[in-house]
Amino acid sequence: MRFKSIPLFKIFGIQVNLDFSWFIVFFLISFTLAEYFYPHYYPGHSFLVYWLVGGISAILLFASVLLHELSHSLVAIHFGIPVREIDLFIFGGVAMIEEEAPSPKVEFLVAIAGPVCSFFLSFVFFIIAFFYPQDDLFNGIINYLMLVNFALAVFNLVPAFPLDGGRILRSVIWAKKDLLTATKISSWTGTAFAYILMLFGILSLIQGSLISAMWYGLLGLFLRNASKMSYEQTKLSLILSKFRVEQFMHTVKPVLPDETISEFMISHYPVYKTNSFPVIGDDGRIYEVNISDIQSVPQSKWNFIRVLDLSHPIEVFVSPYDTLLKALKLMNRYQVNELPVVYGNTVLGIIKRDVIEALIERYYLQEKMQEN
Repeated sequence: MRFKSIPLFKIFGIQVNLDFSWFIVFFLISFTLAEYFYPHYYPGHSFLVYWLVGGISAILLFASVLLHELSHSLVAIHFGIPVREIDLFIFGGVAMIEEEAPSPKVEFLVAIAGPVCSFFLSFVFFIIAFFYPQDDLFNGIINYLMLVNFALAVFNLVPAFPLDGGRILRSVIWAKKDLLTATKISSWTGTAFAYILMLFGILSLIQGSLISAMWYGLLGLFLRNASKMSYEQTKLSLILSKFRVEQFMHTVKPVLPDETISEFMISHYPVYKTNSFPVIGDDGRIYEVNISDIQSVPQSKWNFIRVLDLSHPIEVFVSPYDTLLKALKLMNRYQVNELPVVYGNTVLGIIKRDVIEALIERYYLQEKMQEN
């Protein structure tokens, strides 16, 4: 069972969410700082003080991670790439950038923005520590944030996709080859780095460091899966970006404002047989009705209830000139299987998820046949 993320706030129009796994790492970081780091370097304080400072440090760490991801997002938005949200979770954070970069240059600039932000934060905390040389817990927080932001930047620059360094590597290869080849090569480096982390986990386990072994192992597994998934997503994006909605949409005549359910079931449903139907409202706007809502009405009332009375305003739609990739992403975001196709104020039809999935399945089948 997967729990939904907790929405926190919006910044620059980007929704920031907190995954439940964040609480795990928040506790582990606070525990490590409160029980080991601060007592060792800054002795003489109470248990509660160490835990308070440890908790504050953990929150400031994730604030740094948020700024790192926000840097990626703002550069992406600057180049016209939509960013839906930023999720903070057990391994840090991730910006949900909706589309591939349009060029290697943009890919490089979006990828490098995060490490540059982390290096800048590390430098800022270094300056603060320089002008505040007191040997106290406040100085400890400053030094911790300086070190952890530097480590965050360096780790993300490892050329292992989908880390920032892997995306930088992909942009360099992409400038010389195609995007799919660049993604394949950089995902190989990501997989190799993941196995190196898992090897460190095994060595840590042999040395008796269970916590380190667990983190190396989990991070290695996460990166291995993320690397493979990112490559498949890129391949899927390239496939669906080649096709327009108009090539695969199902033509559907909109329901008129005065049509009753009986008229609809006789003239519309047997012909089009989709699950959702566009409806023209009395105000000329486009509405939508689901067949399940219609079938929930007793047949004895079908002659007296208009389809429009069961309709609701269209929440999301696509243009006939949009790509299938955009259509599928909207379906996933709004958890629907069909989308109205609208041009101007005219309903042209419906695009269905199963049509897009059939195209993907056919493509992968052809690819498999070519490999054999």
